[in-house]
Amino acid sequence: GVRVRLAHGTRRLPLRMPLSALALVGAVLSGCGDDGGNPAAALGEPDLAGWDGSTALALTPDTLPAALAELDASFYSGVPCGAYQEDLVDLVVPNGLTGPAPLFLFFHGGGFTGGTRTQVYGGSDAEDLQALVEAGVVYATADYRLLSEPDAEGVIKPLQDGQVCLQYLRLHAAELGIDPTRVVVAGNSAGAGLSLWLATASEMGVRNHEHPVLRQSTRVSGVVALETQATYDLARWDTDVFVVYNFDLLTLAAAIGLEGRLLAFFAITDLADFDSPETQTYRRAVDMLGLLRHDDPPIFVRNENTPVSRPLTPDVAFHHPDHARAVYDRALAVGVPVVAYASGRDIVDPSGEDVVDFALRVLDVTAP
Repeated sequence: GVRVRLAHGTRRLPLRMPLSALALVGAVLSGCGDDGGNPAAALGEPDLAGWDGSTALALTPDTLPAALAELDASFYSGVPCGAYQEDLVDLVVPNGLTGPAPLFLFFHGGGFTGGTRTQVYGGSDAEDLQALVEAGVVYATADYRLLSEPDAEGVIKPLQDGQVCLQYLRLHAAELGIDPTRVVVAGNSAGAGLSLWLATASEMGVRNHEHPVLRQSTRVSGVVALETQATYDLARWDTDVFVVYNFDLLTLAAAIGLEGRLLAFFAITDLADFDSPETQTYRRAVDMLGLLRHDDPPIFVRNENTPVSRPLTPDVAFHHPDHARAVYDRALAVGVPVVAYASGRDIVDPSGEDVVDFALRVLDVTAP
């Protein structure tokens, strides 16, 4: 194999095993299990035919993005992390690591029709990135395949790309200097929903799978969902998210020109198929509210950039504070720790934790 030198100098990281990570250790180190009737696995496993994923990494450092130029870190750009050309990840690795470091894996937004992993190199995302790396966390930001209209696979396509990226990084954890038992997945908008799906989908790694990537655990230490959607069973937007608005998703989708997007989400071509048995199975597989269970990791959810108003435009419908409220309510109901902020809904976590505070806590890292 190829030995990768990621850093120079020295930096000490806390090596304590947090209680939140204990549940991960067995899955990560024992090779996981099977799907066990997991609804999220009902659509089949990712198609990785023709891609091995186990070849040793050969990374060449690149120049840090301008906004991160002052960081004491090494930057690796456009590392393949899946079977498709779109599946790429950038890595920002703190210099001076003396032991395995926790991982913060970010997925960009864009409605599953646009966006790029480089979005984090500006604004508040860049500030979070810098703070995490300075605390000794490896920061990764990933691309995934987008939806077309129509789409033969639907939203499970980008979701599973995110799953494979997580599993790929775990497979290569030793080469990258990553602690595979301390991982937070995070994202904005569509990337937030992708991350929430990963966190709630139970274990999708399969012990003794013939593909080395798919043997890796998909369980994580925490999830950060910013401007998220509560569920991708869009019928539950009627019943669980926009309860106070007498919301009719199918009528609204047709009225604002999103009918094609809705069809593409579930890989169907006619709204008459929305309630078919096949589509109901699909919807259950991507229903984060339904998948959320008591043993899922802590959640940080924040929807504060959209006003509380009737969801009559795509932006309001996709990012409404009621999505955060629905996640918050469900987490409380099943007993999952949650830090939530939903503007206009009187949901403000008393801890005042922000993204960095939350991530460092669940990763058991002491801020510098």
